[in-house]
Amino acid sequence: MWNFLLKEYFSFSRKERAGIYTLILLVILGCITPRFISWCRRADVADTLAFRQEVLLFEASLANAACRSDTAAAINLPSTCFYFDPNRIAVPDWIRLGVSEKTAGSIQRYLSKGGQFRKPEDLHKIYGMPPPLADKLVPYVRIADKERVTAPDKRQYRKMPGILDINTADTLRWDELPGIGPGFARRICKFRDKLGGFYSVEQVAETYGLPDSVFKKIKPFLKIGDSSLKIMDLNLTDEKTLASHPYIRYKLAGMIVAYRNAHAGFRSMEELRSLPLVDDIIYRKLEYYIQIKP
Repeated sequence: MWNFLLKEYFSFSRKERAGIYTLILLVILGCITPRFISWCRRADVADTLAFRQEVLLFEASLANAACRSDTAAAINLPSTCFYFDPNRIAVPDWIRLGVSEKTAGSIQRYLSKGGQFRKPEDLHKIYGMPPPLADKLVPYVRIADKERVTAPDKRQYRKMPGILDINTADTLRWDELPGIGPGFARRICKFRDKLGGFYSVEQVAETYGLPDSVFKKIKPFLKIGDSSLKIMDLNLTDEKTLASHPYIRYKLAGMIVAYRNAHAGFRSMEELRSLPLVDDIIYRKLEYYIQIKP
């Protein structure tokens, strides 16, 4: 009898079994869903590492500030500064600037023996001057122009240059002139060689990059010698050679060759004026370097 009752109690129809399974599934989903939702909407974790780094940087800045404060107190950095000429101020003024009395006395002895401060950074060379103090004082240094001593220049010990022949002088001779260094000396000689020689002292001023002020300074030392210029035949010189001349260049060289091919050569120098690129200035320059052989 009990077996019958148990069998009847635990026997389910197909629909009942489906309902039970559905209910079990819903229970499982009800347990899992909250965890899944909380995982998807998980709040961002605070970046404690970055925060820790910021804290360490802040602590380090506080430590550096304290260190600088202790250093300033130890070396007696002045709370206020004033503009000064280190070649002129007295011991009390140095002391007001934070320099010790002993160091100030050493500075005065250095100046009394003919020493000079040439530039503000020379404060770092003072024996006994703490670097932090020198760093603070450098921006306040004002050395009077008439007292300023510039670094020695080897040129000031040279003898007065003699008169220079602009067509025969080499780079060493040019380098002896005031304001002319090795760079300008090479440029002048290279320009002269491309021209075929100078016919006028004024041509030196046409050297690329040579300042007019420098030319005016060296002009009294320049002269034209007896050397002859390199002359090109307008009908025989090839286009490449013509183009290499500073007063002709590529476009005019092409026009010259085209004209002489079309007219069986130049018959006179005046024909050169008929070319579009040849104005009176160019012609006056070129007439020293070109010719027409019979």
